[in-house]
Amino acid sequence: MNKLLIIICLELLGVYYSPNRFCYSNTNIKQEILQRQVHDFAEIPTELLTHIDKMGIDSSLILNEYEGKYLNYIFKTDSLKFSLVGKTVAFLESKTDFFEDERKRFYQKSTPVEGTVLYIFTNKQKVESGGYDAAVIYWRKFLLPIEKVINRLKNE
Repeated sequence: MNKLLIIICLELLGVYYSPNRFCYSNTNIKQEILQRQVHDFAEIPTELLTHIDKMGIDSSLILNEYEGKYLNYIFKTDSLKFSLVGKTVAFLESKTDFFEDERKRFYQKSTPVEGTVLYIFTNKQKVESGGYDAAVIYWRKFLLPIEKVINRLKNE
């Protein structure tokens, strides 16, 4: 019984941690679900980290230049030719809390927030979600289905 439980737990961890990028075709537009790619502040360029105090300072859903560039970097969105700068992004907890936690961990020389996933919406999903280009979910052990994310945003 214990071996079975261990096997199940390892399988669940493998499902969560092994894929770094999920891509689902939706007609000609792709929706993207990206897991955080940068797990150490030492990997983040200094020019981004010098502006960490300018991130998450308001609750605006439209990301400022520093927030967008930071998220672009940690999720490695450059391969998608997609930038989060100026995009309307929902945080299923709070943008200010996410960046406050990132700052605190940076100054304490800890590790960044784990369990962080970026959902990039198709045009149809953007409409369904209430106008969001993307959503950031953090501190989650399991990947939420995109439909649940959209429904939560729609009902806020």
